[in-house]
Amino acid sequence: MLLHLTTVVWGPWHLGVYLDANLPSLLAAGNLPALAAQHDALYRIFTTARDVPRLTSSRAFQRAQQVIRIEVIECEVEKYTDAIAAHHALWLRSTEEARDAGAMIVFIPPDVIWSNNGLAHVGALIERGKRAIFGTYVRAVSETCVPAARRLFLGQDEMTIDAPPRELVKLMLRHIHPLALTYLRDSANFPLHPELVLWSVPGEGFLARYLTREMFAYDPRLVRLNVQALPAHELDPTMTHYITDSDDLFSISLAPRVKDIEWYANTRRLNATEVANWWLTYDSPANDLTVKQEFVTHIGSLRRDEWRRAELESGALIRRLIGTREILRAMKELANMELRGVGEILAVALAETKLAALSGSAEAMTLFIPTGGLIDASRDLLRSGNERRFVAAIRDHCVYGTVEMLPGKGSILRTATGRQRELTWRDGRHFVDGVAVQKEPFQIGRNRGYLVDHVLRSTATTS
Repeated sequence: MLLHLTTVVWGPWHLGVYLDANLPSLLAAGNLPALAAQHDALYRIFTTARDVPRLTSSRAFQRAQQVIRIEVIECEVEKYTDAIAAHHALWLRSTEEARDAGAMIVFIPPDVIWSNNGLAHVGALIERGKRAIFGTYVRAVSETCVPAARRLFLGQDEMTIDAPPRELVKLMLRHIHPLALTYLRDSANFPLHPELVLWSVPGEGFLARYLTREMFAYDPRLVRLNVQALPAHELDPTMTHYITDSDDLFSISLAPRVKDIEWYANTRRLNATEVANWWLTYDSPANDLTVKQEFVTHIGSLRRDEWRRAELESGALIRRLIGTREILRAMKELANMELRGVGEILAVALAETKLAALSGSAEAMTLFIPTGGLIDASRDLLRSGNERRFVAAIRDHCVYGTVEMLPGKGSILRTATGRQRELTWRDGRHFVDGVAVQKEPFQIGRNRGYLVDHVLRSTATTS
């Protein structure tokens, strides 16, 4: 497979950490040398003209030229509004050029220390036909982590950082960045950018659940990205792989101690509604596949009993977040359809009940949305002590799976409460338990919606 490895790097700090830590770790036998032996790999480094001499004169760069083809591309980053815009523009350019060349692209951030087996693992995944590969990073304090990494893992050639995965995890734990710690589930300073949640496993490491994840390596002929650089369509699971075990690949993301301090400077706990609303902003058809993955960063042998609590707690939170996200999505889309009454009922349900936790199924559903009788029925159910009936009534309008309204056809439907409803056909129309269904369906996220003339009778118990 033709691979385009891509690094975008310029400026004193980034180039310094790239030459001191990143490139030396890439020189480990299980990284660039292994990948170049497995595939037709071209390493493309985008930088500025003023940084080329420092880059090309370094001993690490000259060693890298001996093991992999390297192309240095000079760029005028000053023409972009800021560094982030420049990075995104150059990543986009590199992606388009990889697509034109018929290559997979592998992003190599400049501020990362790699475990000594990581890219060999990526190469093996590509050999197995994986064309969309996701990885993760854990942030550490660059001021202390880089000198420690060089002291512990720099070889006698003084060019190669050869760090075994578990030893690199131990290094990260000793120099973990304050921002990384704020992602813990019980953090009192949960970040403004809540892309992941961490659970600590004492003496072992972390379990992480990612709500969304940018691509690490992919074939741009098969994968399209949206404006947030996330997959714009569902991915073929047979060609998709998440590297979830730090033994296979572990990467330390390096950053100054005070970087992004504004993300967590104020006291705030994890708020499910705020996190779910953020998640909608970074929406992607691949998010539900991503959030299923349990990423484990560990120093031991993954004794399952030690990790069970984190697995159970993370599963419960993710179901709640999925449910909250889908309720917020429905509220927004129903408001756009001028069905504000339904959205207001969902808002009350989200605030007053456990609807979100009960709605976190990853399975698509069909929703029957009443256009009449809703307010009166909801007012009755919201009386004190009837919250469980209120939730049951809402879920009784939700059917698992995608219901097709085929002329002349009826069926038995299973609701989210586990009860049954009957779909029948008469006089040229469909009816659910005797209530008429309007003909045209519409989408609410991954779910299908149908308007019905009135609130459906309750099938759930009231206990």
